[in-house]
Amino acid sequence: VERFCEHGVLSPALQPFMGAHRVELGEATYTDARPPLRGAMMSYPVLIRGAPILALQHPSGMVRQGIVSEPPEVRMVMRLEQQRRPPNQGCWLVKEVLDVRHAFAGDMGNSGVGG
Repeated sequence: VERFCEHGVLSPALQPFMGAHRVELGEATYTDARPPLRGAMMSYPVLIRGAPILALQHPSGMVRQGIVSEPPEVRMVMRLEQQRRPPNQGCWLVKEVLDVRHAFAGDMGNSGVGG
């Protein structure tokens, strides 16, 4: 966890996880392996609820112009891929972390997804 936090603060994709009050995982979607190209994949919808302090300030620490009633919520999709070759054979590794607001906006008619 310490290593994740150390490097996560530098990644725009992972910044919503830093200082989150609560992280909720939805029901996973499973996709079968496609040998020889890749192993099985899973996609998890993730709801990240910001810490209460984020109702007063931005994640950067800058004070908001006005106080919002609720801390921010960010919807993400986390994709994992099962590794097929040693030394990580059978392990599930994070392949990508997508912010739903940006990843799907306009692509599939989901422009309103995620707020």
